Formats: sequence, structure tokens, C-alpha cells
Amino acid sequence: MLFGCGGGSDGGGDGGGGTGTGTALAGKATCTAEAGVGVVCGSVFAADGVTPLASSEVRLSNTSSASLSTKGVEDSTKCIADAAGAFACVVPAGTSGTTEFVVISGGFDNQSFTADVAQGATSDVGSVTMEASSAARWVVVPGLFDGVQVLLSQLKGCTLSDADGDPAFARASEECTSKGLLVLDDFEPTSETYVPTFLTSGSLASYDALFVNCDADWSATPGVDAAIQAFSTNGGHLYFSDLSDLWLESAFPGNITFGGNSTEAGPPAISGDVVDANLAAVVGTPIELVFDLPDWTVIDTVESFVTTFIQGDVTPLSNLVTGVRPITVGWTPSTASGCIFYTSYHVEGASTGAPQELAIKYLVQNASAVCN
Repeated sequence: MLFGCGGGSDGGGDGGGGTGTGTALAGKATCTAEAGVGVVCGSVFAADGVTPLASSEVRLSNTSSASLSTKGVEDSTKCIADAAGAFACVVPAGTSGTTEFVVISGGFDNQSFTADVAQGATSDVGSVTMEASSAARWVVVPGLFDGVQVLLSQLKGCTLSDADGDPAFARASEECTSKGLLVLDDFEPTSETYVPTFLTSGSLASYDALFVNCDADWSATPGVDAAIQAFSTNGGHLYFSDLSDLWLESAFPGNITFGGNSTEAGPPAISGDVVDANLAAVVGTPIELVFDLPDWTVIDTVESFVTTFIQGDVTPLSNLVTGVRPITVGWTPSTASGCIFYTSYHVEGASTGAPQELAIKYLVQNASAVCN
């Protein structure tokens, strides 16, 4: 299972896509002409219009047995978008004129487009924006800080219930729930969606990803850690933010050594070095990382199998750890098939659409393409 997800589906064209099976192709979308065939190019984005969907598949939408291939990939039998969501499809000889295509990406309704195909020429269709479906199911644990659910709602193209404009207090809405985005109840114990009740009831098994906001920790509730461990083992993805580190350590110990909660007053932003090539192709490097709260959890070290996506010199912000340290990381436990992500920064303080927001969205939407 993917988070949401960029991934070529083997399913049909009835909307919703499938459980993407493609692998992102870094740097393969070369939109240049090729003798004797037509080349159709473009880019695939989530409902927010800015988050690339790596590994989306482009097909001919008719019932012909002819298949597309990816330009620059020898012996390819599918046209797959690269790590930045870009595609360059080689159209079989004999297909020309106005032609209809379909884009398939798990967690999104199939999207059709037309292009004028000519042998020996290229046709660039620009951006293809996908409409989210309920096929990708995400559940969010609220915290005192952060509000990753707001970014998720942008990917889904829906509006959460938000009483005062603070991302941390954005809550479930009928619209978002219908599209597969559920924000749990962290206040009312009698509710079916009360965090510990939901997690230990087996309801989590029907979702693809669990997001834990900053300062959330339900590890002391019996059965909660076992529930999310089983979720990961069965392919579910998990995302932990900042001061949720205590819960992460309880459920998945030994992968990250944290340096504690910093209280250094330093500047509100530092420079982040995006060391993952796929992510850097989307957000660039370096990027500004905003830390606008007095407390945040600094990472000291990570195990060798943990991928560092973003790192930076934390000296200006930390009174506990200095020097270059991981800031956003991810891994797949040896006993599980789902990815686990942790990031020290979150959405509060960053301007809307900032690279640090896009970085989280990209990792969410393309988990299986970037996670070990």
C-alpha cells in the first residue's frame, strides 16, 4: 500500500485507481522527438496542483492492445511518471492525430486527457491534476501543535472543520471523511473515533496511513502500541511529528536516538539540505525550515538503514545537540512492510506552499517510491 499514492495501477479505469505497483523513474522523462513514433509529455499532480505523483501510469484510453512505453527506458512496456511526476510516453507507430489517454494513480480517480500525436514529434500536455478518491484512507491523531491534517486535506481537495484557523485544531468534516481523511477525536471518550478506542478496536486496519501530530502520545494506553505495530507489519504507513517522539520510541524503539527537546531561543529558521535526490528534484536544495515554537525535538543519530531526507546544522536552534543532524527521516522496519516517517519540523510557522510543506506532502504521497 502507498500513502495515497503515486503509483501505476494494474486496475481498470473505473476511478479510484489501485495499489500502485510502479517504481519512480528518476530523470527518465526526456521530452524529445523520436523517429517513427509520437512522444507525449506532461506532469501528474495531486489535487493541490503542486505535489507530484511519482510512478503514475499513462495509458491509451481506448480498448486497443497497444501499450505505451517510457522514453529512455529500454524494453519498457508501460509509461510511468518519474520521481518528479513527469512523463514522456512513446506512442506506438500507427497511432496519430487526436488521441485520448488516461492517467492512473492509486488513491485518485482516473483522469483522461487528449493530445495531438504525430510521428517524429512531441506533444506536451502540461499538468494533469488528479481528483482524490476515497481509495486512499488516512487517519490523523491530533496533537497540541502542528496540523498535518491541513496538508492532507489539500492533497485530498477537501475542507476540514476548523473553528479558529489554527492547523492543530482542524478536525474531521463530512467532505474529508467521504474522501478518506479522518481526524480522530482526542477529547470525548464516548466517541467511536476517540483516539485509543479507535486504535485498539481494529478500525485502523481498514486505513492505509496513520499520522501522529506533535505532542500526541497515547503509548500508555494498553494495546495502542501493539495496534500500530501490527498496522505497520501489515503494510500501513506511519508519520510522526516533532514532540510525538516519545510515542515513536515506545512503539518502534532503537531506530532513532533523540537529543531531547531543545529550548534554545535562536532564529526561527535554519537552512535544510535536501539529501534525497528524488525529493530535491521536487523542492530544491537548500530549503528554509521554519521552527517557530520554543520546544522541538532534535535528532542525534539514526541507524544505518534509516534514510535521511533532510538534514541541517541545528546549532542555532538547539542547546542540546550541535552540528549537522537529520531532520526528516524514514525507514521500513525489518519485521514490517509499511514505512515510518519522522520529522522534527512541521507546518506551523511556514508560509502556505513553502518547500517544507511540499516536502511533507511529497513523502506522504510517494512513500513507496522513496522509503527503504
